[in-house]
Amino acid sequence: MRAVLLGNWGIDNIGVGEAADPAPEPGEVLIATEAATVNPADLGMVTGQFASFLPESITAPYTPGWDLAGRIVAVGDGVDPSVVGSRAVGFSNWVEAGHGTQASLVALPLGGGSVALAKDGLASAQLTTVSLNGLTAWAAIRELSLEPGQTLVVAGAAGSVGGFALELAAAGGVRVIAAVSERDRDYVIELGAYAVAAREDGDIGSTVRKIVPGGADALFDTTTSLGSAGLGAVRDGGVHVTSTTSPEPERGIRATKIYGLPDGDALQRLVDMATAGQLHTPVAREFPADEARAAYQEFASGPHRGRIVLTFSTADGS
Repeated sequence: MRAVLLGNWGIDNIGVGEAADPAPEPGEVLIATEAATVNPADLGMVTGQFASFLPESITAPYTPGWDLAGRIVAVGDGVDPSVVGSRAVGFSNWVEAGHGTQASLVALPLGGGSVALAKDGLASAQLTTVSLNGLTAWAAIRELSLEPGQTLVVAGAAGSVGGFALELAAAGGVRVIAAVSERDRDYVIELGAYAVAAREDGDIGSTVRKIVPGGADALFDTTTSLGSAGLGAVRDGGVHVTSTTSPEPERGIRATKIYGLPDGDALQRLVDMATAGQLHTPVAREFPADEARAAYQEFASGPHRGRIVLTFSTADGS
């Protein structure tokens, strides 16, 4: 099979080469990858920023990647063979599993939240954007536990995680204020935001309180720069959730950090919503897998409206 291979830290050390074909273990399916997203966590690992998270048992060359979309081509013992040929969306916590999804063949457990079956209708490049980003947004919305009519600020709502969170919250009847740049106003309104707190208007706390004088019930921060300033947008006793660094709480605000983790029910629901057109799955640019280094360079030059995606041909998995 073909795989992205990283022999040492740094984008310049990314290569693509042949690797041994994996065989599905009991309970696993073997997926012929058609598309795999490049995520911020991949860039952090490739550049060595997150190297300390790797256990000593995982050694170079590394194959990164959290997401994939493709077709099931084989199954391990205990898996119904009728799923062979089905479209699938996969999620691999590769810093624990030891292998990522940026390869032409990937074995993943069918249960445990790592694989969801997908209907036809949405291109694999779009489907692969769902799992890590969607599961992170899903975890945030679950942690926030808001009721219809309550108000949520999503900081970074034009991004992949923030966009999913906006759509999921709005679908549940939550009023979402999108904290974004002015240039993203029309886009987040299209996603379902009822109001926009533009960064150009100043401090997020004062900007949000012009819309909701008492402060929002909650804030989900997907950025790396907002920090404790986000608390100013939240009412006393509200909730602050982040996927980056959680600030010290104040005024009775509950502050929590969340992660995108395997969740079978959530992943299947997200895939179903995406294929039904209920979630936006924008792709900024596609690169053939053999151009992985260029894809990472493009990703690092961001930000982008949509994801950078590696594509694999069916011949790569033979």
